[in-house]
Amino acid sequence: MNKEQPGLNVDFSQTTEEICESCENDTFTQVYKIRKLSALLSPTGKPTMIPMQVFTCAKCGHINSAFLPKEE
Repeated sequence: MNKEQPGLNVDFSQTTEEICESCENDTFTQVYKIRKLSALLSPTGKPTMIPMQVFTCAKCGHINSAFLPKEE
């Protein structure tokens, strides 16, 4: 059976499952990490809060390293 998500032309049998690095659960919830930008660097001249959407394990709350932005 070919299970495709609406709007995507992808055969899911050709994908790999993402599992939690901590507990091996396979379900995730969308959450936000918040970063603060200093007023000195902000284009408005005021401190700014920047939300970053990530996925957390629905069972244990762990965030896989692949879900986090790369820090330089």
